Amino acid sequence: MGDQPPNDKKEEQVVLEPAVRSRWTPKPEQILILESIFNSGMVNPPKEETARIRSLLEKFGAVGDANVFYWFQNRRSRSRRRQRQLQAGLAAAVATSQDQHYECYQLTPPIAVGTITVFINGILSEVPRGTFDMRSMFGYNAMLVHSSGEVVPLNEYGFLMQSLKMGESYFLVGYLFFINYCIN
Repeated sequence: MGDQPPNDKKEEQVVLEPAVRSRWTPKPEQILILESIFNSGMVNPPKEETARIRSLLEKFGAVGDANVFYWFQNRRSRSRRRQRQLQAGLAAAVATSQDQHYECYQLTPPIAVGTITVFINGILSEVPRGTFDMRSMFGYNAMLVHSSGEVVPLNEYGFLMQSLKMGESYFLVGYLFFINYCIN
């Protein structure tokens, strides 16, 4: 084949590397803060609150408003899925126990007559019916928040001032986080 004359123009080779967009991986401290906020009942923070949460999280590493928004969106989704699975499991257990109710009732006395079933942090939990001592069950720095965001009131001795409601969802949070969160 023939020789080609040398090209007077320099060929510029531009190598375009695809923009690498790394996925945000929250640090353990950031996860702890996000989970605490979510468990305190704030499951869908408004834009201003998202910006405030982001500024709090930035103390532990780079994060954007979108990261915070999507974290809460994903966490709500996981929470709903888990609750549906637990409720489906509970319904299956109730159906099974109803089939065997008569036999068991004659053989053994009812177990935990004074308890109700609630969800605490998404986990099916048996708690005493009526008021009970939160301090002995969960420690001195714990409080319960209903899924609506209302704090379940305690008296000065750590006893609930009202009964929890059967089948309702509650979140166990620490006083210190809750106080700091309310102040900021």
